[in-house]
Amino acid sequence: MARSRVYVRAGSTSSPWLAVNLSAVVPGWGQIYGGAWTKGICFLLTTLFGIGWIVHAIFLPSGNTVRGLWLLLPLGGLYLMSLWDSYHTVARHSPLTINQDPWYPVFLSHVLPGMGQLNLQLALWGVSFLLLGIGFGFLANLNANLLPIPPLIWAIGCGHAYIRATRTHQWTMLLGFLAVLITIRLAVGSIPAVVRLTVEQCIVPSESMVPTLQVDDLILVNKARTYTPQLQDIIVFEAPPQAIALDQLQPDDLVVKRILGLPGQQVAVQNGQVWINGSPVVEPYLAQPPDYLWGPETVPDNQLFVLGDNRNSSADSHRWGFISQSLVVGPAYKIYWPPQRIQPLS
Repeated sequence: MARSRVYVRAGSTSSPWLAVNLSAVVPGWGQIYGGAWTKGICFLLTTLFGIGWIVHAIFLPSGNTVRGLWLLLPLGGLYLMSLWDSYHTVARHSPLTINQDPWYPVFLSHVLPGMGQLNLQLALWGVSFLLLGIGFGFLANLNANLLPIPPLIWAIGCGHAYIRATRTHQWTMLLGFLAVLITIRLAVGSIPAVVRLTVEQCIVPSESMVPTLQVDDLILVNKARTYTPQLQDIIVFEAPPQAIALDQLQPDDLVVKRILGLPGQQVAVQNGQVWINGSPVVEPYLAQPPDYLWGPETVPDNQLFVLGDNRNSSADSHRWGFISQSLVVGPAYKIYWPPQRIQPLS
């Protein structure tokens, strides 16, 4: 049986691969470990600024999705530069080679669980961590309740690789690193679930909202439970029973329309205009006025009156009647794709 490889490290010698591991979880931390505080803080702040800009560009109404996606490239380059620089910041003062540094197998396990064990010739451990990491990583994408498990597997794999790589251990540094590793990986792994809980991504299927929304526009919908409907908001809602019955929609279909009547308001469609409580509604976004008559009727409690902007080619409240507020997913606030259509919907 092959013997496992053991790395030996002098107790007070700085580790270049520890610096790489630190910067891998928090860009700039490795530079700070190596004494380059100013450079480390610059890496950290620049990374945080880049992440904030990407979130703004992709998810906020005024942001440009394309710019946010392009910014991922320089941010990824900055991350790799932080790893490279953290290594060289410490390596110039350290006599350790890659075969002497017990934090190198930790870095491999950080990249993919089990790789550090395979590097140490611990094949059974390596394959076990590899299968567990990949398997639970896949399952966590299907079940959010499993999200904490992959970060724990990564952390245990890193800790095990370090313990098996050296006879002398920096327990405080190891535990601190693993705690931050778990926190960061859990936060990153939770991003898709958080996005699904707060934002709905929809595709416009018909011409009922032309010219405001075109067919195949991709829109973002704010799913905040605190949303209070306002006149002329564009909202996305679940198909109401009357729409399912009259227009052959499916129960899980989502519909996008504009609010033109709130509870207690009297609504009418007359003379090519919508009237609310006897006053005409100014609608500069319409291409054509409605050629039908409706109402007047008073919107009941917890109900809404909604119309499509393409008034004469839209199945909406003039056909279905009022819709329940309980069906509302939230307000559509941004067209995020295609690039030439990116714009806020407020």
